[in-house]
Amino acid sequence: MRIISKLYLSVALLLAIAVGGASLAVLCARHASFHLERTNLAHQQYEAYLSLSTHTYELFKQFGDAMLIGDRDRGEGVTELRAKIRADIDRIRRITAEEIQLVGEEEIEELEHLEKIESKIEDLLVEYEEVVRSRNRDELSNYWTRLSHMLDETIDQDFNQLIKEGIAGEAEEVAEERANTMAMIRMFHILAAVFSLVAILAAIASVWILRRDLREPILKLVRGASALERGDLDHRIHIAGRNELDDVALAFNKMAQEVSTREKALSESNTRLERAISERTAELERLLAALKESDTNRRQLLADVSHELRTPLTIIRGEADIALRGGDSSTGHYREALEKIRDAAMHTASLVDDLLFVARREAGETRLKLETVDLSTLLPKVVDQHSAIAKQNGADLSFVSDLEEAVVRADAGRIRQVALILLENAMRYGGSRIELRLDQAPMGFAVSVSDNGPGMTEDEQKRAFERFFRGTNAAARYRHGSGLGLPVAKAIVEAHGGDIALKTAPGEGLMVAFTLPIRTKLEAVA
Repeated sequence: MRIISKLYLSVALLLAIAVGGASLAVLCARHASFHLERTNLAHQQYEAYLSLSTHTYELFKQFGDAMLIGDRDRGEGVTELRAKIRADIDRIRRITAEEIQLVGEEEIEELEHLEKIESKIEDLLVEYEEVVRSRNRDELSNYWTRLSHMLDETIDQDFNQLIKEGIAGEAEEVAEERANTMAMIRMFHILAAVFSLVAILAAIASVWILRRDLREPILKLVRGASALERGDLDHRIHIAGRNELDDVALAFNKMAQEVSTREKALSESNTRLERAISERTAELERLLAALKESDTNRRQLLADVSHELRTPLTIIRGEADIALRGGDSSTGHYREALEKIRDAAMHTASLVDDLLFVARREAGETRLKLETVDLSTLLPKVVDQHSAIAKQNGADLSFVSDLEEAVVRADAGRIRQVALILLENAMRYGGSRIELRLDQAPMGFAVSVSDNGPGMTEDEQKRAFERFFRGTNAAARYRHGSGLGLPVAKAIVEAHGGDIALKTAPGEGLMVAFTLPIRTKLEAVA
């Protein structure tokens, strides 16, 4: 039997004993209350009969005195005593009714006996009045004879006998209730002793059984825990049964096995962790260096932005000052100054727009206007619009694709901007042959712009997408560039969920390729 079943059985047994004891106490209290109330009523009845006897004899004594010496109080004493007798009879009748309600109809005999007493009292009163009325018309000897007969036989024998029987009955009832109460108390004492003995034996048996079933298994568990504390991971607890503590021992053995296995795994993991920590430390050092480089780039960005904005602002201010200091000039002079100011302002606005887009991309707040775009239609138009410019620069610009349709969800203006950036870079810094190509990619489409120019060095490739960075070829051939083309292109492509990369080698030309997925996941769409 499992321990929990034994506990339930013990608790149920003790609960049954407790309920039995409580029921016994309630029963005892009810019986005690019953006998106490019946004894109290018997005492009251006894006292009422004594009071009735006393008042009756006082009334008869009053009668005798009135016959012998005359009625001096003119019947007031008799009237008062008769009222007391009536009250005693009513009290006895009320108490008897309570006894009938308490114990049943066995007390009806007392009412019959009371009626006899009440009838006898009425008969005595009638006889007394007849004796009093015959006092004047009978002879004196006959009067005293009738008076003596009433006092000796009627009162002393008949009435006295009825009173004695009533008092004796109540005294007997009191004695009977006292005997019943004592018997009940003895019985309850015996039952209480039996319940106490059973409860003690049940408690001792429960404690002994639980101690036998708990002590040794718990000691085994304690010894097992101590063995694990000492590091003895091979210690196991012997299992003899299938109770709850045996289940705990089984779980303990499994835990010990698991701890032993994990201890070995932990040792191996520590070795790997130390190696990983070493690698992560190197990675953190690399990231720290990158952070320092980023901070340096940030400072450089501020310096470059200030430098780039200073030039167009200086042009705007200079042209305005010249126009203002020249006095009255021709319309053509003012128009030329305003055109220069407009060109400088447009260059500044373009620079600020590019910087703002790159900054929003880095902050995850890119805003694009999505629409359905067919790249196989958009890109050829861009090439056609710039073919004439390429020819003026001595370059041959062409579009190559085998796709009849390349539909994506994208911002057409921004994709056009990426294509223009790559084509303008190729026309400015590349060779004489420029090719824009559209191909199918695994999850979308790939767009590439290649040229046969001088290409870029490995160090320049690493920094090509940094803001305001310009390679040696760009710095030598085109001094008005800002170095924002590729960073802006990279921000636009990544905002569409794609990626962009360079493929180049010094003297072998440059290819810039980017991919666009068919389904674009945007961080922000306006």
